[in-house]
Amino acid sequence: MKRRTRDALTGCAFVLPWIAGLAFFIAYPFLAAAYFSFCDFPPLQDPMFIGTGNYTELLADPDFERCLWVTIMYAAVAIPLGVLLALSLAMFLNARVRGQALYRVIFYLPHLVPTVVVALLWMWIFNPEAGLLNLLLKPLLAAADWWTGRIFDLHALQSGGHGLGPATCWLLLAPALAVLAWRPGGRRLRARRPRARRLVAILAVLAIVLAALPMLGALGYRCFPEDMKKLHSPGWLADGSTLPAAVPFPYAPTWALWALIIMAMWGVGQMAVIYLAKLQDVPVELYEAADIDGANWWQKTRHITIPLISPVILFNVVMAIIAAFQVFAQPYIMTGGEPEGRTRFLAMFVYEQAFQYHRLGYASAVAAVLFLVIVAMTLLAFHISKKHVHYVGR
Repeated sequence: MKRRTRDALTGCAFVLPWIAGLAFFIAYPFLAAAYFSFCDFPPLQDPMFIGTGNYTELLADPDFERCLWVTIMYAAVAIPLGVLLALSLAMFLNARVRGQALYRVIFYLPHLVPTVVVALLWMWIFNPEAGLLNLLLKPLLAAADWWTGRIFDLHALQSGGHGLGPATCWLLLAPALAVLAWRPGGRRLRARRPRARRLVAILAVLAIVLAALPMLGALGYRCFPEDMKKLHSPGWLADGSTLPAAVPFPYAPTWALWALIIMAMWGVGQMAVIYLAKLQDVPVELYEAADIDGANWWQKTRHITIPLISPVILFNVVMAIIAAFQVFAQPYIMTGGEPEGRTRFLAMFVYEQAFQYHRLGYASAVAAVLFLVIVAMTLLAFHISKKHVHYVGR
């Protein structure tokens, strides 16, 4: 036997276990499910070919439509929030701060916790009576209402009035201090008394924050009165009303769906670590050249950091799309699809059709549609990224 042939056989022998696993555990179930989607397949019976009957029924099924829209709305909110939060965490972890290694471990730990444990943990966090989230929200919202009530009349805001209170003049303190701290003629103050200027700047920032909080509260009570009332004692997983309540779209995210989205944000540590690995490959010389040119932080982030890590951003977006459309364990354990089916995802719908109603053929058809939706969303992400993703060396 020739050496080349022997080397080829040796290589095939090493690859054979992986190929066998791919064929038996991925390729065969995929092809079998594709065939079963055209069949009527009760358990313990032979599948009977019925053509496109399952797909015809699926297109007219209101439960399928509801589950599809719930999944799409979850993905539309959770994917961009998760990508932005993970990128922000990665940029924070990439900075030279004390205890950097500890922060990295803390942010990555939630990804290592089993899904069932995470779901049970967050069920207690979202508990309306003894949950940690509501226990923290109540004093914070009470303090915010107290401070907003000093500036605005909350009762007038809720009834549609302007709500200006007797202490509204305090809102003028913020711009006055800001002008004093950053006025064009403030060079003498900065040169002669840098400590005084620093103190005025700190007071200006504090005044802006204290002025912005009641304005945000007043805006919330004026535009979203029902949501502000519910925010003081939210039922979270048991509340099926939309947030915001004024949204006319019937499949808008509900309080329960927002709770699942908040829980998903807790596990972006893996995505942040992937960003961090790429951020550390960005050449320092580019930042030094930008500093020489007088670029600020935002310009360096926009024109250097984001273009150079754009391939990793695309990778994380694609992985987030796949994960978002396959969510099953968390809503199944925490809500069971309730209230009123507002947290019933497509993966749960597949499970119910297959193992509760014993309609394996119909479940296979739904799974096939779910696969096509994921492929379509992935191709859309690749198409949009053509002009925005930059590969080094190309």
